[in-house]
Amino acid sequence: MNLFRTSLALVVGMVLALAVQADTPRAVEKTGTEPKNDKEFLIRAVACEVAEVKFADMARKRANSEEVRSMAERLYKEHQTTRDNLMEQAKKMKLAVLEGLEKNKQDEYNRLNKLTGKDFDREYVRFVVDAHEKSSTMYKKWSTDASDADLKKAAADALAKTNDHLSRAKKLNGRTKD
Repeated sequence: MNLFRTSLALVVGMVLALAVQADTPRAVEKTGTEPKNDKEFLIRAVACEVAEVKFADMARKRANSEEVRSMAERLYKEHQTTRDNLMEQAKKMKLAVLEGLEKNKQDEYNRLNKLTGKDFDREYVRFVVDAHEKSSTMYKKWSTDASDADLKKAAADALAKTNDHLSRAKKLNGRTKD
């Protein structure tokens, strides 16, 4: 009888694990292909926001220039808000999203973390410009293409903040290029 219960529990456990695995989104390759649906977009957007928060946190502690530190502080707070909003959307869609850095972002984080002074400021601002240009393109598309109305609004809100950050970073980029 105990063997039967154990076997039954094992089978039920395996079935549940397979069901959860089938519902669990696979990591979307961030380099290359664009998101094809709301869930893929949300996974990508959360990954972008997580990276922005982590990079901004590093910069607000390590920046040489007060201007860069101030921008990093603003980005840190605003990207936390955007990330939290997107995580709420993920929860509504019953989508589990991991908050770690992808390998390419982790490599860039490690590279920046080794820099100091003006070199750090210059490279961080360059990273912000590049990341926000890519995010702006993505948010622009999904602010009109998302099928979920709440997600469409979240993308539009993120687009407005992203474009503001991009504009500020481009201005600062000209001043950190020595």
